[in-house]
Amino acid sequence: MNTDFMIGDIVKSLSGHDKNRLFIIVSIDKNGYPAIIDGRYRNMTNPKIKNPKHLLKVAFDQSIIDRINSKLYTDTEIYRLIKTYKEKD
Repeated sequence: MNTDFMIGDIVKSLSGHDKNRLFIIVSIDKNGYPAIIDGRYRNMTNPKIKNPKHLLKVAFDQSIIDRINSKLYTDTEIYRLIKTYKEKD
């Protein structure tokens, strides 16, 4: 199991109906499974728990960690942040 994931990582889904979509990790449970959101289909009130084997780390954004921990962000901000990484591809 990949334990290299951290809160604030931007990851790409490698399998499932959300394949090739970008997400941000907002929490990691005790078994190492990250909860991911994209600000559009998956938001903070409904994060998706994903198997780490099905995720690929794309980037890390230090600026979002404090905001995630204090819950001072909106789904719109998360969506815009992910959109900027999509445009870089």
